[in-house]
Amino acid sequence: MLNCVPDDDEVAVVDLDDMDECLHKDANVADILTAEAPQSVGDIATPALSTGALAIGQNSRRRPSLTTFQLQRPSFPRTFICSVVGFLYIFLGLLVLGLGSRLQHNVGSFCSRLLAWALLFQYPFYFASGSNVRNFIMYGMQPEGLGETFVYGTWTYQRFFELTKSSVKAYQLLFFKLLTFLVSSALHCIYLGEKYQFPGYVLIYPAVLISHMALTSTVVSNLFQPIDAEFARKAGPPSMGVAMVGFFVLTAGFGLAKRHLGLWAGAILPLVLSAYENIGCRIAGQFFLKQFVEKGLHKKFGMTLEILPSLTITYLHCMSQGARLCILVARAAWDPDDHWWMFTLGFGLVFNVSSRTLWIGRCTQLLSRGYCRMDNFQRLLAQAKFQGGYPPFLAVLGVGAVRAALGHPWVPNSTVAIVIVGLVVVTILEDILVLALGYFNVLPVFQTDEPDAEALRASAHAKLGADLDQVVPVHSTAARLSEAMDLQLLAWDLQYNLHVDFPELPLWAHVPAVMFSQFNTVMCLIIFGGGINFVLGFCNEPGYRGVGRGILCWPPMEEVHPCGGEAF
Repeated sequence: MLNCVPDDDEVAVVDLDDMDECLHKDANVADILTAEAPQSVGDIATPALSTGALAIGQNSRRRPSLTTFQLQRPSFPRTFICSVVGFLYIFLGLLVLGLGSRLQHNVGSFCSRLLAWALLFQYPFYFASGSNVRNFIMYGMQPEGLGETFVYGTWTYQRFFELTKSSVKAYQLLFFKLLTFLVSSALHCIYLGEKYQFPGYVLIYPAVLISHMALTSTVVSNLFQPIDAEFARKAGPPSMGVAMVGFFVLTAGFGLAKRHLGLWAGAILPLVLSAYENIGCRIAGQFFLKQFVEKGLHKKFGMTLEILPSLTITYLHCMSQGARLCILVARAAWDPDDHWWMFTLGFGLVFNVSSRTLWIGRCTQLLSRGYCRMDNFQRLLAQAKFQGGYPPFLAVLGVGAVRAALGHPWVPNSTVAIVIVGLVVVTILEDILVLALGYFNVLPVFQTDEPDAEALRASAHAKLGADLDQVVPVHSTAARLSEAMDLQLLAWDLQYNLHVDFPELPLWAHVPAVMFSQFNTVMCLIIFGGGINFVLGFCNEPGYRGVGRGILCWPPMEEVHPCGGEAF
């Protein structure tokens, strides 16, 4: 008979079967795994939807388990507030850019571009919302008040001094923030010759992102000592990077596909956008489960960070809707006589309603024989679609307001206006149809199971297998194995326990998801919509491909012929 709690100085070579015997004597895990299942665990039906809440289970209640993680959904009021603030930043930045484009003096034009870049991107993201996400990942620090949420972020001298108790590190932080701004400014100053003058935003934007990521992964991780350096280094790409890179790959790739597929591209667009969202959702969810939950980092942080995947999933849908808006508007601006967008809106309406009511998820689960199971990350994505479809429209409204302020028409042509109005109508109609189907309970039924104790135990063995082969105290190894199973259960509960509702994301977590997607929508319009001179209304020729478009390079705009210049 194995002695599961030997003397402190007793050691033994641990056998996994013996360890199972000890583990089952641990009441903590054994009681959880053998606890009576809650009612309605079998067939779970999606109930009526109200105010965007896609809860699964009419009488949903939480499992009697160790659950401490809970995904969070965006809210309408907070999304609207962030969208309005993003609209103001876009309006001011593009207005400065437009006024500076009229200046023929190189110094004045250069200064306007630098100031516009600071208003559009550098200040609202690196100094405010971006620093909030970064500090949350490194220290679990959350903004306090509207100032830290929208204006200067949590990376202030006072907050960092309170965190590190070191004035030297606090000054180093201020130097790092200044360094990122100097690097961005220096990229604007690179002279490309008489013909091309200076780099355009399309060259500056990726260069700024790459340089900042390099500085963050080296300087921040080594100098500012995050709670878990490995998690801080790895969290960036799955949290924000995949969504951003996928956004531009998607928009650029679809532009090429449209030339070869013609009208059929309209049917492919909703499918591609859905794949983009679901792949990004899975990457973000699996990263958080593997790198945070199953490693028990909530004990090191003293808090759970489920805000991070919730923010990422909200950001993914905002970016997806921004991509759809950019693709349709840019195409309408370039070719007003091409009416393929009507087919896209019609097919997209049917497909998106089917996806948002989880019917496509149900079919996927059946066809894959349960391999692609419905989980809480997909449920959250479906809920976020009620709020995430509208921020890109305020970004486009900001562009139109700047055009009007500069004395130009709100839109380049009537087709662009029709496309934007059509997108707004379809987005609202989608919400109404999804709510109506939920109200009448015309929704799929999902079969869910209790966690498999043997599978959890096998997974715990696999994760600790190397350590379990060592000569260690038996009771110490039993405790570690028990803890590993607890973490496995936490991960299962977060992902597959469909009997939970989602609380609302805090305001600060809405800011990067909403405002960053708005900025990328504007950048996409500049890149694929004919260049900055056309987007702001100075040039009225949508087919213009000259050097002076303000994309790859940025020479002074010709006052008499704003669409002039040699072909690039």
